[in-house]
Amino acid sequence: MLSTCSKNEEEVVEPIRDIQEQALADDVALQNYLKSHYYNYKDFENEAYQGEIVIDSINGTNAAQLPLSSQVEKEVIRVRTSEGNFIDHTLYYLVVREGSGKSPAVVDSTYLSYQGSLLNGVVFDESTTPIWFDLTSLVRGFKEGATKLKEGTFSVNEDNTVDFFNYGRGVFFFPSGMGYFSRASGIIPSYSPLIFKINLYGVKQTDHDGDGILSIDEYDTDADGVPDDTDEDGIPDYLDTE
Repeated sequence: MLSTCSKNEEEVVEPIRDIQEQALADDVALQNYLKSHYYNYKDFENEAYQGEIVIDSINGTNAAQLPLSSQVEKEVIRVRTSEGNFIDHTLYYLVVREGSGKSPAVVDSTYLSYQGSLLNGVVFDESTTPIWFDLTSLVRGFKEGATKLKEGTFSVNEDNTVDFFNYGRGVFFFPSGMGYFSRASGIIPSYSPLIFKINLYGVKQTDHDGDGILSIDEYDTDADGVPDDTDEDGIPDYLDTE
């Protein structure tokens, strides 16, 4: 972007916020959201229901709905900072339908459809058509959230179209420290907690470097959220062919 400042003006750069303080602020925002919103859980009481997960605010005629806060589960995730410290962040996740197959690890490839939105309801990205994602390329909150679901089964029709059954469906909510933190990305402002709805159709376990060892066994064995590099050659173990 070209600067619009004149010679007599200086661009104001906001100092990067303290990650621990931001994690606490984001958690308050997420808890307030979960207390004031619900999803269409009554639709999903019908096992045949194949419609979308719809989230709406609790007010007026919706006042008697169960809030998300009473239905989500949570997990504390350690996030390693650039200084080498660890800050706890809370991932909230809603398993609407668990799925029937295996769950992905944070390094696996997943076949899924998704929608990403902000707490104000603005949708910043989505794909209604399933696509393959290597979870290692995605933000921490997404890859951790995806592991809470399981893949489904499928059948191939005579016209080569595919029908999926018993696949995982859910929503996860996470703070900016597990997303883009201080970086704005597209229409996502900096310091934005994020929401993702996903349908998880398929999972492929990965061996990124083709050494016969699954990537999950080389990726993050100390659970610090950072790919291992045991020989310190600058190449993560799961990508290192040596």
